[in-house]
Amino acid sequence: MQITKGKTKAARRRIHLSDKANDIIKARLEQFDGVFLFPQNDIDGEGATKTLDYWHLKTVTRLGFKFRLYDCRHTFATRALESGIDLLTLAALSGHASLKMVMRYAHPSEERKAEAIRKMQKISRKTKAV
Repeated sequence: MQITKGKTKAARRRIHLSDKANDIIKARLEQFDGVFLFPQNDIDGEGATKTLDYWHLKTVTRLGFKFRLYDCRHTFATRALESGIDLLTLAALSGHASLKMVMRYAHPSEERKAEAIRKMQKISRKTKAV
């Protein structure tokens, strides 16, 4: 997917999608004329697609919990970091020009931090044994 507009030069980027995300987008594009995922005038007989923000707010209000769309950026960055993606690649994927901004979004879990210490101990023990 190509992002052609954004606040910064780093925001304009190509994003490689998972197979599942690709399939969802392809199916969505087949439903409508044009290249927009959320066109103003749907061709499925329903009214015009409302904004993503509208549906998000309606859904979380109905479910009774707090969840901002921006929370998805935090979740993605954290999961990417915990999957072993390096910070430079994560910065490029998320469209950030600086590692400082990436670090604002990525939050290693307590388990991930404990795992890092266990890994250090294991390496330290091997070094002492030699």
